[in-house]
Amino acid sequence: MKFFYDKVSALLQGIVSNNYKITLDYPVWELPSRQKFGDLSTAAPLKIASKLGKNPLEIAQEIKEDLGKRVSENIKKIEIAKPGFVNLFFSESLLISELKEIIKYKQDYFKGNNNRKVLIEFVSANPTGPLSIAHGRQAVVGDVIANLLEAQGNQVKREYYLNDQGRQIDLLVLSAKERIKEIEGKECHIPEGGYQGEYLKDVARAYLKEGNGGSLYQFCLCYIQSLIKADLDKLNISFDDWFSQKKLIEEKKVEEAIEALKEDGFVYEQEGALWFSSTKFSDDKDRVIKKSDGTLTYFASDIAYHYNKCRRGYDKLINLWGPDHHGYIGRVKSALKALGYKRKDLLTVVIIQLVSLKSKQKMSKRAGKLIRFSELINEVGKDAARFYYLTRKDSSHLDFDIDLAQKSSFDNPLYYIHYVCARIESIFKKANSPLDEEFSKYLEEPQELDMVRFLLQFPLCLQKSYYSLEPVFIIEYLKELASMFHKFYEKVRVLGDDPKKTKARLNILQATKEVLYFGLGILGIEPIEEM
Repeated sequence: MKFFYDKVSALLQGIVSNNYKITLDYPVWELPSRQKFGDLSTAAPLKIASKLGKNPLEIAQEIKEDLGKRVSENIKKIEIAKPGFVNLFFSESLLISELKEIIKYKQDYFKGNNNRKVLIEFVSANPTGPLSIAHGRQAVVGDVIANLLEAQGNQVKREYYLNDQGRQIDLLVLSAKERIKEIEGKECHIPEGGYQGEYLKDVARAYLKEGNGGSLYQFCLCYIQSLIKADLDKLNISFDDWFSQKKLIEEKKVEEAIEALKEDGFVYEQEGALWFSSTKFSDDKDRVIKKSDGTLTYFASDIAYHYNKCRRGYDKLINLWGPDHHGYIGRVKSALKALGYKRKDLLTVVIIQLVSLKSKQKMSKRAGKLIRFSELINEVGKDAARFYYLTRKDSSHLDFDIDLAQKSSFDNPLYYIHYVCARIESIFKKANSPLDEEFSKYLEEPQELDMVRFLLQFPLCLQKSYYSLEPVFIIEYLKELASMFHKFYEKVRVLGDDPKKTKARLNILQATKEVLYFGLGILGIEPIEEM
C-alpha cells in the first residue's frame, strides 16, 4: 500500500488544491474504525466545508467522482458516509499487487522520501547525577522518533544539550567538595539545595584517586557525563553532538542573539535589567534575559541555543522536554519569530510525561529515593525497557509494569511479538523453499486476504506515528499484528499439500517478517529468530 498510498495521497491533495484551493495536513487518509467503512477513509470534505461554508456531503460526492476516474483499476468501490467521509475499498488485485511489491522491495517498501534537515534534542538532563527512570523514557522516545524520521528519508542529528554552567553545577561541585572532606575524615556539610546522592561519594573517591589536584568542576562534569553515556549505551542510544551551554556563553553566542533582538527592537532595559518583549507575541508578560547584576538567565541561553540551531542550517527542530517545561514553549517560539524564523512548523516541542514503576517485587538494587535508569535496564533488559517505555502516548503518565516486562508468556506483548518472529523463521526452515512473489496470485481465501489487508495498513501506521511523533502507534500495530498472525496460523495451514498455495502463503509470512523487522528496527528492538 505504500506505493498506492503515496499515489492516492498525492491525488487527493491535488484534487483539493485544484478544486478548493486548500492544502490538507498530512496524513490525509486514516484507517476506518471498522472494516465495513473500507480500507482508507478521509475527512477532507468536512475540513473543506468548514473553511468554505459548503455542504460536506456535496464536496464528498465531488471528491468521490474525481478520485473514481483516477483509481478505478485499484478500487472495488468508493462510498460516502455521513457527515462527510469518503471511504475507499481496495480491490483484491491491489492487495496482491502490493504484497508482491513488499516481497520485491523488502524493507525499502516502507521507507519515505522526505528530505528535511532535522535536529532532535532530547534527554538533556543536567549533568549533576545519573539518569532517572523519567530521563530513560525521554531517551527511548527521542531515539525512536529519530529512527522514524530517518526511515522517512530525513537527515537527522541527535543532540544532547549540556547545562554545564549555573547554580546547579555550582551546587554539584560544592557537594562533591564536602564528600571529599567526608572521605578524608573531616566534618562534612552538604550545602542547602545540594546533592545528597551516594554517587557523589564515588565521584569524590575517583577524584582523590585520579584527579591529581586538577579542576574539581571539570572532573565532576566528565565523571557524571560518563555515567550518563554508560546508561545510554545500555540501550544503544548515542548522540551526534553534546552541546555545551558553557561554551555557548564563552563564545559570546548569547550576546550575539541579544544584539540581534535589540536591532529589531525586541529588547529593552528597565531597572538595570534587559527584557525580551515577548508580549508582542501573545505572551502574558515580558521576560528577563539579563538580570540587573549582569547575570544571564536560562531563557537567554535557550534563545541563543535555538538561534544557533537555525544558523546551523536545520529546517526542522524537535525538542523533547519534561512536563515542567510547558511554559517555555511559547516564549522560545516567540524568540525565534523575533529573530526572523517565522515558519509555523519550524519548532515542535514534545512534552514527555513522568514514569512510575509497578512491581510486586522490590528491585534488587533499588536504594534511596532515586531510582536509576540503569537499575531498571538491569532488571528487565534492553529490549523490554525500550518496548515498555513506548506503551503510552508521550503526553500520558506511564506506569512501567516490571513484572509484565519480565514474563516469558503471551501475557507479555513483546514476548508474543518475538514468538511470532521465531515461528516464522521456524516455518521457513521447514519449508526450505525459495520465495517467488508471483505465486501471490493464488491467495484468495478470506483469511489470506485479511492478513494481507492488515499488513498493508502498516505504512499508514508509520505515517501516523511520523506526523504525530507518537511511537505508541507502532507498538499497538505490532501487538495487533502478532494477534492477527496467530489467528491466521491457527486457521490456515501454511505448509500444505498444494505447492502453489504453500508458496503463496510463504509470501504472506515473508511480508509479515518484513513488517515486524522494520517496525522493531524503528523501536530499536532486536528480532528473535529462535526461542
